[in-house]
Amino acid sequence: MDTTLTPFEHGKTSQHMNRRTFIRTSSIALTGLVAGAAGCTDSSDTPPPRRSSVIETVAVDTEADQLMVELEPAGDRWVQTRRDVDDSDVTQPQSDTGSQSSVSFSLIGSARAAKGRGTTSRASTSYSSAPTTHKGRAHYGGGAYVGTWYNDHDDEVEQYPVTVDTVGMAYIGDEETFEEQDPGPGPLNWDETTDDPNGEVRFSANRSPGWYRIGTEVVIPGEESVDLGWESIDARIEPDGSEPAVTKEWKLSPRI
Repeated sequence: MDTTLTPFEHGKTSQHMNRRTFIRTSSIALTGLVAGAAGCTDSSDTPPPRRSSVIETVAVDTEADQLMVELEPAGDRWVQTRRDVDDSDVTQPQSDTGSQSSVSFSLIGSARAAKGRGTTSRASTSYSSAPTTHKGRAHYGGGAYVGTWYNDHDDEVEQYPVTVDTVGMAYIGDEETFEEQDPGPGPLNWDETTDDPNGEVRFSANRSPGWYRIGTEVVIPGEESVDLGWESIDARIEPDGSEPAVTKEWKLSPRI
């Protein structure tokens, strides 16, 4: 990518953010990363990234000068885990319309593998050769070994409905900065966050070309909710014709 690109020019906008949304100016110091994300080995004994369905789309609204994040509908929002969870305490999340969703937890049998061969971290594999998810995102830590691991450990893995407590957005930098830092899955020092999101989340204007992390803090709902950490998407914004657009996406999940 041409790192000489200048930021997109945006007019001054007056945006009313959710009252529970706040903006924090911070460096992009890589704090709070989930351990053990990169450098996975091609082995059925190595826990792969956990499977999840949390973020539907990330896009640029050029008219409103906003970065849009569309969450999966409540009934389709889930995360797989090996955590010891009291099934009797799990409650069904409310749908985006306020009614109870139909999503349920279940033991996982044969799980769908990520497309592609081998394993990958961004430090060792290019975007074009990385395994992909069913949404076409490059899969951080994915590869052919993932399906084998899940088949070998199907009695240990369970799938639960989740709610999203917080959505965060942070600017990582241009292509060169992104490749040098190669941050693993997990939260960064967010530039903006929204608590208790519902469906669609929008972040403020003045988006510069480069890479952005969209992180979602996921929780199994119940009387004693279980915090499962963060599911994230790294998205690259660059000009697509005369307008900015998301042109690449990495999916990042902690190891199961």
